[in-house]
Amino acid sequence: MTEEVIKKIQTYLDQNDILNKLNLAELKDISFLAQGEYNRNFLVTDKNNQKVVFRINYGSQINVKKQARYEYQALKILSNSHHTPEPLWLDDSEDFFEHDILIEKFLPGEPLVYRRDLKKAAQIFASIHNLKLDDSAYKQLIVENSICSDRLHEAWQLLKPIKENQKLAPESAQILYDLYDWCQSHNADEHFIGQNQCLVNTEVNSNNFLITSDYGWLIDWEKPVISNAVQDLTQFMSDTTTLWRTDEKLSEKQIKDFLTEYAELTGQHLERIEENIKIYMPFLLLRALSWCGMLISTYDDKPIKNEYIYNRCQMYLKPDFALPLLQKYGVIL
Repeated sequence: MTEEVIKKIQTYLDQNDILNKLNLAELKDISFLAQGEYNRNFLVTDKNNQKVVFRINYGSQINVKKQARYEYQALKILSNSHHTPEPLWLDDSEDFFEHDILIEKFLPGEPLVYRRDLKKAAQIFASIHNLKLDDSAYKQLIVENSICSDRLHEAWQLLKPIKENQKLAPESAQILYDLYDWCQSHNADEHFIGQNQCLVNTEVNSNNFLITSDYGWLIDWEKPVISNAVQDLTQFMSDTTTLWRTDEKLSEKQIKDFLTEYAELTGQHLERIEENIKIYMPFLLLRALSWCGMLISTYDDKPIKNEYIYNRCQMYLKPDFALPLLQKYGVIL
């Protein structure tokens, strides 16, 4: 399968003279790089060892019709942060591939290490969240003004396949239903009205960062929205995120140091940031855990399967993991 795709990529690049259009030399190599739930990524290298990422999209997690175009527009807006990938080529015609194509500049580095890179993470978030957004950004991207209600709506959609096919363990499904009811009765939209908005990634696990000895980037902009920065902050520090690709949980000191650095770089009051996180975290966990339930329930139908992610989702929805985590943020089910 992978070899067939690589041959097809080579033919596509040759027929469209893309390497020349991107000021690259003759093709040297194409290799598989990584895959997510809705995309596969390949590394294209020319004879001068310049590299780009060839990204094939297989669907959208946010129900946009043109997923690659949405990512391309977001990356263009983010370019002034200097901490995100540079988009180079967009093709969502589906004339050659039956999927959207996005080519990005390859970035060096390795995944974020929490015990080492929290200061860099704060700097990356600050550079992105500090960006001034003009009217065109609000027209091109999804805007979330009612973030608690938005999570409830999102969870409602994610819970549908769980109810329909009943592949999720009953005790896990009940946790999700009870958490949904709790969040519905604790809706805090009004708390966030009038607060500053920015462009948020919404998928900030450690593998979505690339870190070098002196710099870093936040990559994989599949689900960006204009919203409150609390979305990125809560997801970044949640156990469901830190444990997604590692075996680490952030300590209270690590969280305090990270937020203190971020507050200073963004000119915000630390107390307000911490208050926002406390209020919003249950809604973030509603989204995260409901997504896990959805994945388990629909896994057999996925075009791209990832056993590691499937097993992580199973772990998160076990009562001995989910219930103590929720209790940490005041949610007693």
